[in-house]
Amino acid sequence: MLIKKAKLAANSLFFSMLLWPFLAVNAATDMPLASNFYADARSAKTHNLPIAVLLVHKGVKSGLALKEQAIYPLLASGEFDDKVIFRELEVNTPGEIIDFYAQPLPNAEYQTLFNVTSLPAMVFLDAQGEFLTTPLFSGAYDFYGHYLKQKLNEAMIQLNNPTRF
Repeated sequence: MLIKKAKLAANSLFFSMLLWPFLAVNAATDMPLASNFYADARSAKTHNLPIAVLLVHKGVKSGLALKEQAIYPLLASGEFDDKVIFRELEVNTPGEIIDFYAQPLPNAEYQTLFNVTSLPAMVFLDAQGEFLTTPLFSGAYDFYGHYLKQKLNEAMIQLNNPTRF
């Protein structure tokens, strides 16, 4: 009986490891690429929500690992649903994103605009595009959730939003 349970546990672990990449891809849809901060800002203002923007270099392992190991599992939990507007911004890709003033701005300019020199980094903004708290830089993935919640709580306090994580 004990051997049967061990085999069942091993099979469950094996199949969950096979499914993880697919779960991570589905969870990625919870943090869409930034395209229009003006529209996001209107929604943030209407609902009194912070905008959390993850700045990354597309294709760089540190950003990919942070998303897959720390951010996507947090977003998949549903804890932040309808409480935070999450966006991802790839600063090294061509193209433009509508800024907080409804003007197109090249993706690369946002790293300078947000004054972030180290990536990946998450910035927390209000509906005017102003910082609500200091940026969160990647670190130990095991503790990222704790620090993200801490930063979001700081942002909520600045917005006078009673939500806490």
